[in-house]
Amino acid sequence: MKSTNILVTGVAGDIGFGAGRILRDWEWRGVLWGADIHANHAGTRLFDGCPVAPRAADPAYLGWLGDFVTANRIGLVLPTSEAEIHALDRTTEIAGARILSSSREVVRYGLDKHACLDFLDGRGVAVPEHGLVGQDVPTRFPVIVKPRSGQGSKGLRRIDTPAELDAIEAGALVWQAYLTPDDAEYTCAVFCTREVPARIMVMRRKLQGGFTGSGEVVDDPAIHQYVARIAEVLSLDGVMNVQLRRTAAGPLLFEINPRLSSTLVFRDKLGFHDLRWWIAAALGEPVPPYLAPATGTRFFRGVQEYILPPT
Repeated sequence: MKSTNILVTGVAGDIGFGAGRILRDWEWRGVLWGADIHANHAGTRLFDGCPVAPRAADPAYLGWLGDFVTANRIGLVLPTSEAEIHALDRTTEIAGARILSSSREVVRYGLDKHACLDFLDGRGVAVPEHGLVGQDVPTRFPVIVKPRSGQGSKGLRRIDTPAELDAIEAGALVWQAYLTPDDAEYTCAVFCTREVPARIMVMRRKLQGGFTGSGEVVDDPAIHQYVARIAEVLSLDGVMNVQLRRTAAGPLLFEINPRLSSTLVFRDKLGFHDLRWWIAAALGEPVPPYLAPATGTRFFRGVQEYILPPT
């Protein structure tokens, strides 16, 4: 299995680079390629080669990807950016290489924040009040406004009054009820296949610059049940990340990422090997068992320097 050549995309970002770290720690024997739209990153410290790729929205992207896969005998492609996941949404393989992507419903609804909440709400999953800016009116404030599609906290802002909301130019924006309390935010990783029941890790987190800076593994049956229900409704086959707050009304999600998330290295070090399990399943290999870390285990994001010699 470990002799398969792999192409990871988006390696200038934390998720793609983190995937490279995990694969190296796993002692992957196949050639590891790490692509991005520019070369100004430290990918060459981890990957055997780092080609510059077109943007996912570029009409040349799929052709470039197919040619690169063929020329380098790639067996598995791991897209880590939402732009590429969207571009490859209806593609399970390219030039004979397997595209590592979660099931269709997860990708479809994970990339559309409004449709996601509507879909879950219609199937009995508790969700925050939400709507489209310029069309729907909140019953109470504050609310959070953010792009209908997009990654993480990009473009997010808090709106405290109807006048503030009215002043926003209507576009591809959604609003969601502001969930409290602020110190009850959780990030929940989920792995599931047709053969492996849902594996869930729940982590209470603190943000640092838009990313999870630190956190703690928790055992919360209500959150676990809530996330498991979301995975069931979305027919998860692969991975996803559910971000939520534990409110007075119970757990309420505010984001679903249809991909590996920025805590993937934390998780891997804690024994939640979702990337490794996902690759094993994709290549038809047995998925190793999961030994959950002890409740109360804490983690912290640090800084690591990389030096590249002149080229």
